[in-house]
Amino acid sequence: MSTYLLEIGTEELPAEFADSVVNQFKSLLEFELEKNFIKNTEIFCSSTPRRIFLLISGLTDLGKDKIELRKGPKADAAFLNGVPTSSAIGFAKSLDIDVKDLLIKKIKNVDFVFGEKIEKGKSTKYLLSLIIPKVIKALQGSRFMKWSYGNFKFSRPIRWIISLYNEELLEFELENIEPKIIIDNISRGHRLINNKILINHPDNYLASLEASGVLANRTKRKKIINDLIYNSADNLKLYPDLSDKLLNEITDLVESPDLLVGNFDSKYLSLPTEVLCTVMKNHQRYVPLFKINRKFSKLDLDSRKTLSTKFFVISNGLKEANKSITKGNESVIKARFADAKFFIETDLNLSCNERNKKISSISYLKGLGNIADKVERMIFIANEIFIAVKDTSVNVKDLLEAAKFSKHDLSSEIVKEFPELQGTMGGKYLMNDGFSKNTSLAVSEHYFPRFYKDDLPSTKYGSILAISDKLETIISMFVIGRRPSGSSDPYALRRNLNGIIQIIWQNNFDLKLDKLFSKLINHWCKQFNALNINHQKISDDLIEFSRQRIISHLEESSYDKEIINATCESKNIRHLNILNIADLKKRIETIQKFKSGNNSTSLINIISRYTKLANKGNLEKNIYACKDKINSKLFEKKSEINVFKFLQSLENLVNTNDWEYDQLVNLFEENIQVLIEIFDNKNGVMVMTEDLNLRKNRLNLLAIVRNYSLLIADFTLLNL
Repeated sequence: MSTYLLEIGTEELPAEFADSVVNQFKSLLEFELEKNFIKNTEIFCSSTPRRIFLLISGLTDLGKDKIELRKGPKADAAFLNGVPTSSAIGFAKSLDIDVKDLLIKKIKNVDFVFGEKIEKGKSTKYLLSLIIPKVIKALQGSRFMKWSYGNFKFSRPIRWIISLYNEELLEFELENIEPKIIIDNISRGHRLINNKILINHPDNYLASLEASGVLANRTKRKKIINDLIYNSADNLKLYPDLSDKLLNEITDLVESPDLLVGNFDSKYLSLPTEVLCTVMKNHQRYVPLFKINRKFSKLDLDSRKTLSTKFFVISNGLKEANKSITKGNESVIKARFADAKFFIETDLNLSCNERNKKISSISYLKGLGNIADKVERMIFIANEIFIAVKDTSVNVKDLLEAAKFSKHDLSSEIVKEFPELQGTMGGKYLMNDGFSKNTSLAVSEHYFPRFYKDDLPSTKYGSILAISDKLETIISMFVIGRRPSGSSDPYALRRNLNGIIQIIWQNNFDLKLDKLFSKLINHWCKQFNALNINHQKISDDLIEFSRQRIISHLEESSYDKEIINATCESKNIRHLNILNIADLKKRIETIQKFKSGNNSTSLINIISRYTKLANKGNLEKNIYACKDKINSKLFEKKSEINVFKFLQSLENLVNTNDWEYDQLVNLFEENIQVLIEIFDNKNGVMVMTEDLNLRKNRLNLLAIVRNYSLLIADFTLLNL
């Protein structure tokens, strides 16, 4: 068995590409090796900031023979009295086999001649020399560049390549690179040393680099960094603010990680935690350190109760330079913090009210006014949601005040410098100015969720404000025709709608989105006559867009596909409003509970039977009253009377104001035998009788039972 090593040495790679290239490289290579019948036991890909490499173990030196069974002429044309004809001889010759190796197989009662076309496996070295440049060229990433005189593009200029098949160099050519890169077995060490490392065999590659201080194995390097951070923080009795994103980024910025402890002046603890952490994490890739017993509030304007003045730097420098590296990083962060302190002090010289007046000078979208105009629409939406949800725990004055001041921090100096802090700083400034906690926290959280699996607003005020902000964006974009198409969604409308769905789902807001859309589109029509808004078209598009996102939300939440189909996608329940998300949630939870019970199989079977027969009639699926649809005088058996009484109990239940879906299901479960008896040989009736009046009456009886079941789900789509 053989081993192959490829190392692509580059200038410093962007951290994002160094991470993404690993799986990309491996997937492309796996595909090509399988396509070319090259067997192997393992493909290992990894990267550092200045190299991408792969090791392929367990290679056979020859690819597997490709055997293809080909169909030839009919047997009676290929052989005459057992003697091969020119057809058989020619067919065998085309396959480069002997006539005696031909096979006869029957296809649809006709005998045909078959033969095996054998394509001998090619040298693995030869195939790799073709595959490797193809795979390198297929790698993708953002901002690829050209260099020197060639037209070849890559993330960063390629400076050396190692290509070793066991101890031998495996030559290949990358086209359009000038000057040509010479393939050899010499790697490079740490960039500050840049020593040459001779690689005699792929098996020695990782150990040789590690001996020179380069941790080329990304997984190992990541674990070492993670352990360094947590162990050092534990020794200091502090807790690191280390996200997966930051850990991955640090891993892809260093080859020889070393942890340094920096310090900043305690006077900067007068700044908000989010500001200090944003500077350290997002701008400098440092690791902030929290106090173990920290007391954090999103509305605090200082960090004294939360942060330590210590921070971690993961260095890629030489150990003898650690002191100067630490000092340099402390100087950098001092300057960044000083800037942030100046911005916040400048902001605090203005009241939130004065700052809010400035947002009318900030542009929004062409044709839709400025940010102040957006805020006015958000106030309208927030009020409409408040009216719809009828939540007495929400103070409408605080809610509308939050909407009014939701964007005031866009005119602040700190947000101009750190846009990622919008909302966060707005809430803090409002609290500092004496606004209520409800208002301040709502503003602080109204951008939530900002990304997949982000936190949701913690209060109903923040939840309603977040929905208002996102809805304003979605409707404005639909009105001016900037809707998502295919994979393109530059204004993140899908993400915004996902956020709305998650917030409604969590808070159980009784909000009918289709009705809300209609009101809001009317409001936009009154404001923007010149846009010639097509109310019906936009409404239909928003409803379909929302329906797709709701179903996507359910799939991402790991609900069974059968339950999603039965409650959302069946054509039999399209009359139900899945845009009432809280109502949909109740239906799904009812079905889940029902499915785990003892009666589910029996009830699904009997409702499916009722539905199948009822569909032969013509009663609409939104009819629930027996009056004028069922004539009790036509009943011939007690089983019909019992089903009729069952329908009356269903009707009585749903005519109450506070009935629940589980009550409806319970009523069905209690009457399973009543439903079954109508098909009993002795006590039942023939539904499809020759008497058309009786048939219609019985079909209507079954259809109304079906209709009540469809108030919850299409039971015919539930698995037994």
